[in-house]
Order: sequence, then C-alpha cells, then structure tokens
Amino acid sequence: MQIGMLALLGKTVSLMENLGFLWLVHTGYELNLWERLLKEETKENILAENPNWDALLLDHWLEQAKSQELIVFTNGRYQLSKTGRAIHDYRDYGLEAMYKEFALHWGPCFAQLPDLIKSKIPRGQMDSEMENELISRASKSSELFVWPVLKGKCEKDRWYNVLDAGCGEAVLLQRLAEEFPRLRGVGLEINPSIANRAGVATESYQGRIRIESMDVFEFKDTPGTYDCCLLNNNIYYFDGEKRRELLNSLMQLLRPGGQIGILTALRGGAPAFQIFKTHIPQNLMSFFLACHEGFEGLPLEEEMLDLLERTGFSQIEVIPLPFKVSHYFFARKPLE
Repeated sequence: MQIGMLALLGKTVSLMENLGFLWLVHTGYELNLWERLLKEETKENILAENPNWDALLLDHWLEQAKSQELIVFTNGRYQLSKTGRAIHDYRDYGLEAMYKEFALHWGPCFAQLPDLIKSKIPRGQMDSEMENELISRASKSSELFVWPVLKGKCEKDRWYNVLDAGCGEAVLLQRLAEEFPRLRGVGLEINPSIANRAGVATESYQGRIRIESMDVFEFKDTPGTYDCCLLNNNIYYFDGEKRRELLNSLMQLLRPGGQIGILTALRGGAPAFQIFKTHIPQNLMSFFLACHEGFEGLPLEEEMLDLLERTGFSQIEVIPLPFKVSHYFFARKPLE
C-alpha cells in the first residue's frame, strides 16, 4: 500500500475518533449523563429512571464512552474517568456551549459547502441560538486565560472607568470590580436576555457596574469618559467598514492616552512555536463564520494592526494568550 494511502487512512480514522468524541460529549451533556455518572451507576438503573430511552442506543453510548476512556466499567457499574470528570467540571466554563455549537451548527453548515462555494445557495443568516447564546457562553472558556491579562493591565495602567462593549454576562467586569474597588464599569450587551442576566448578576455592586441592553453604535456618553474600552471576542461580528466605524466611535469615548483592548482569535498560518496546532480550528472557525451573511471570518494579525493604525491608535501591544488561539490587541488614543 502506498504511503499516501496509509497517511490518508490514518487521517480518516482520526477523524472518525474525533467525531465520535464530539457526539459523545454533546449527547452526555444533553442527557445529563456526565453528572449522573459521577457516582457508580448501572445501565439498568439509568433505563429504569428513563423508561422512554432507547436501550440499544444507550448501550452503544456507554460502550463508545468506555472505548474513548471517558468512563470506566467495574463490577457491572459505570463511572466517569478523570477525563470524564473534567468534561463535567468544565461544563459551565463554556464547554457545553462549545460542543453544542460544533454538533448542531458547524456540521450542517459545512455540509452545504459545495453549494455555497458554487453560489447555488446564498450564504444564510447566523442561527439565532448560535448568535445570541452559544457564542457568548462558549467564550467563557477563554476567561481563565483572559483574566490575568486584564488584571495586569488594569493594575499597571490604572483603569478607573471601563466600557465593555459586548460584555455578555459581565463576568470580566465583575472580576475587575472585585479586584479594584475604585473601578466603575459599563457593559453593553445587544441581546436582551443576556443583558438581563448580566444586570441581575451585577446588582450587588452598588451601582459601580451598569448594564445597558443596546447596540454599541447607539450608546452615547460624555466624550473622554473611559480609561479603557474592551471588545472581547466580537470584532468578527463586523465587516471591515463597520470595524473602522466602531473604533472611531470608541476613540471618542476614551480619554487622551486611554486604551482600547480587542480580544480575538486570528486566522492564518501557524505561529513559529506552539504546543498544539491551534491554527487549524481557528481557521475552521473563520471558515464557519464566513459561510454566513455579513461575516468576513476572523481577522489576520496584519489586518488588526492596520485597523488600529488607520483609526488613529498608537503604541500597539499584541499579547498572545496561552496556546496562541487568541490574541489581545491593546492600543492608545494619542495624547492631545
């Protein structure tokens, strides 16, 4: 057999394994099996409590989860392995939303690629659940890496007034307010349900955090109010023209010497050094976004640098996050 054929078969087997892992994790979340199997459990007990479930399919799920070492089987009982426990423990850190995004939205979208590329069908609208909920919830997975950067920047550059445009559930604003008692923040969130959750979560901050449910282009405040304006994981919602318009409007809200902070994944080739080939999923994410009307995909690093320079920002600092999946771009409004 030719070397090329062997390599292709290896890739195909790996793909099948990865797809199986995706479906197992997503199904386990939807059926709450990861929580159920924190303690030893028999298949019979699971079926007794869920009499409408398909016994054959559950048997296959358990068999596959065992073969992928996500659960262990001892004396007729199943229980989570260390990896399975991690799947459960990180459920609310964006993991569940991420797997739901892959299973329910990426697959059907990429299945249409031949017709999309041939322009037999138009690029569609982003699914409302995907755009309004899943992206926001999945972005929580980056907060463990984002927080140390924000904390260090806030401490060093003495932010007292922060605007978070597209704040989601305002987790980062809350952490900033907890860490820095003099800091005040405004969070903008276009999705009313997410903005409402953010408002409830920030009620205890005695007015130091204000949540506004509105489009960032509709937000008005006194020019020169903010020490920092944050755009976390949302620059790719805008095309090139809108990106420039957005940065120009935020420039007006910053004090002289104030900073803009843009967090985004980047498309393009692999960096010179990285532990994992994280450029591959980044480029797939960009591909997925570009399949939808109004999206251009993820930016290139040079596009971000050019955007900041063209809108008048200076002293640009690029901070790669761990694994170099995402980068933070910080730049200053010139002193007047």
